[in-house]
Amino acid sequence: SNPGATFSDEERDALTHRIMFGGDEVVKAKAGGGSATLSMAFTGAEFADRVMAGLAGESGVTECTFVEQDKVAGTPFFSLPVTLGKEGVDVIHHYGTVTAHEQQLIDTMLPDLIAQGKKGVEW
Repeated sequence: SNPGATFSDEERDALTHRIMFGGDEVVKAKAGGGSATLSMAFTGAEFADRVMAGLAGESGVTECTFVEQDKVAGTPFFSLPVTLGKEGVDVIHHYGTVTAHEQQLIDTMLPDLIAQGKKGVEW
């Protein structure tokens, strides 16, 4: 990817960790009195709104979603940008160019993603 901001490796790693474990941060901030479900609910509502826009015929509706795909080798499921339309998913896009650091993160998480996808299909 080609971000509009630059970070040192330390800043990038700290930001990546914070994004990956944001839910834990919310639980800690709430001192055990809740979770990050409100954030997940908001995101779900926003995604549902975009799906409905695509089904209603709005053009150019592109969102990221976890989808059965053939763009990323080795796994049948991955979170990718999709263009939504009147019939649901019209186009599944590739995630694009990534940095070496981003590719390392993808490669590291793929075995767990594959195992989780297999577990879900078997269920």
